[in-house]
Amino acid sequence: MERRGRGRIMAAGCRKAGLGRKNRVFRAMRYALCVFLAFSFSAGCAAQKPSLVVHSYPFNPEGKTVLVQHFALNPEISTGLNRGAVQRFGELIALDIQRTLTNAGFRHPLVIDPGEPAKGDFLIKGTLTRVHGGDVRERRWFQSFGYGATEVRAVGEVVDLASSRSVAAFSLVKQSSYTWLDNESAVRENLRELAREIAAILIEAKQ
Repeated sequence: MERRGRGRIMAAGCRKAGLGRKNRVFRAMRYALCVFLAFSFSAGCAAQKPSLVVHSYPFNPEGKTVLVQHFALNPEISTGLNRGAVQRFGELIALDIQRTLTNAGFRHPLVIDPGEPAKGDFLIKGTLTRVHGGDVRERRWFQSFGYGATEVRAVGEVVDLASSRSVAAFSLVKQSSYTWLDNESAVRENLRELAREIAAILIEAKQ
């Protein structure tokens, strides 16, 4: 009886020791997973880029004629997108700016081609320096971590045509990480967001 009792005690001790090792392994795996998820999340969040608007001189576009030039764009710089669709992005962002200004009460802002004479009071012109379509599959599967994000960058200025001087300059970045839109649709949304921010430079100056 005494031997059997000792055997049961030893067996129970072995089982407890085994469970202890399993618990330690499980806790270690859980900790490693948490570290990985935290790193992935921070990496996704860190992808956000800063935007910048600098005012050189005070100006008031109230009641003035505002021209918006097609933004310059080399389709060869685009990635993850159909090059044929990209060719119109410079015109589309100009039209989006025009629409936003019209909705804000500006009188007949005009969109002009790059080679067209600028006859007005203020001219908005710029360049799309990066157009990246991202990866729609990565966005759909790993959107919480910011993977597969689109990115569009624009630089440009607002010019007072009477004095030929730049009154404001901008360097803007927009991304779409948390969207199930296809690449082209997500980039178009980025362009609309950029257009609203560029138009806001004049809208705020008018107030």
